[in-house]
Amino acid sequence: MLYWHVGQRIRREVLKDQRAEYGEEIVSTLSTQLVREYGQSFGLRSLRRMVQFAEAFPDEEILATLSRELSWSHFHS
Repeated sequence: MLYWHVGQRIRREVLKDQRAEYGEEIVSTLSTQLVREYGQSFGLRSLRRMVQFAEAFPDEEILATLSRELSWSHFHS
């Protein structure tokens, strides 16, 4: 759920629900800051996947139900 929440917040507050070119630069900068504070789990590639994850499962209630039944590896491609 943490990865979904991070992805949702980036989509909503950073990218404003758009995939603009400037968004890549912002996400890259955000990643640099998060890696410095929280470690490699928040690298650029990981943040991109978190955003994709949030896009693929926009409904938190459905995701919560699925997450009780499946592990992260089921969602990760």
